[in-house]
Amino acid sequence: MTYFHDSEAPPRPFTARYNGACAAECGHRIHEGDMVQYVDGQLVHVGCIPDEKPEPAPRPTCPNCFTEIALNGACSC
Repeated sequence: MTYFHDSEAPPRPFTARYNGACAAECGHRIHEGDMVQYVDGQLVHVGCIPDEKPEPAPRPTCPNCFTEIALNGACSC
């Protein structure tokens, strides 16, 4: 039986069968039974996978009352 790997498909998490080191440098080792996934060819804990979406830029604050300005541009002061 031949298995084909779709290189376009995102990697799926799986249960580790061996102990090892997490490539995300979280400070914890991978233990047998942990949920892991390959990221850029390296094995990491599922919880250590970095978010692909960057954090949004902080919204501007009012210079008078120092609260965030609403999305419509209005301020609460």
